[in-house]
Amino acid sequence: MGSTRLLAAGTLLAAALTGAAPAAAAPPADPKTDMVLSAGTAEVKPGTMITLSGWAGWLGRDTGNAGKVDFFFRKGATGPRVRVGSTEAASSGEFRLKVKATASGQYAAEYQHRKQPVKANGTAYLNVYTEKPVERTLFGWNAFTMPCLPACEAVGSEQLISPAPIKVKLTRECLQPVAGGRVGFTSDPKNAFKAGDPGWREFPKGEGPTEFELKPGITRGHFYLQWTSTAAPEGQFTSCNLSFLATQTDVQKDYV
Repeated sequence: MGSTRLLAAGTLLAAALTGAAPAAAAPPADPKTDMVLSAGTAEVKPGTMITLSGWAGWLGRDTGNAGKVDFFFRKGATGPRVRVGSTEAASSGEFRLKVKATASGQYAAEYQHRKQPVKANGTAYLNVYTEKPVERTLFGWNAFTMPCLPACEAVGSEQLISPAPIKVKLTRECLQPVAGGRVGFTSDPKNAFKAGDPGWREFPKGEGPTEFELKPGITRGHFYLQWTSTAAPEGQFTSCNLSFLATQTDVQKDYV
């Protein structure tokens, strides 16, 4: 045991005296490697340039990871695997490659160390979509030959809408001219009307038919309509036909 220690000490002393540098650490016999790959975003429109980037190499090392990275793409889950390019990983292990997004699918990267039999791979999924405007009905209501004395009311159930303006078509046909009302989209359970509120329109003299927009500034609430009439002269009738339709143009995403 003593002679072994003396021999090791003598070897180190000789190296120090001759100025010899200690040998570089060899890679582990079974190196642990990893890769992190990102497409930079979750979804884009067709033709958008994206950057595939990440890191690959020996775990716990930020140098000595230079190597080649090959990239492949598979549309959806079952499309053919297509090569889309390659790049060099720096000594730090970092890499990046710009490609044009054309369809939804999975990108895969394969790393090979330049000098050692070290490999790693990673994947990243990207959604690609197109947009088109779609008009959808939010609320509809009508009443025929209703006196609206003291008032006709329509209250929609609570619903979610988009922030886009609401288009309203209102038709009003009353036998007596003294009839009017208001229409709104509100989150107030009391349906309190405030003059000038962009989520409401008031028709004190019953103008109609008409088309207009509501901009309530909220995305959860319900539609409310109230229409009132005065009593008809003796021997005449008070009767109204009312129609109320609210629609909204949304942008629909179609994934390709």
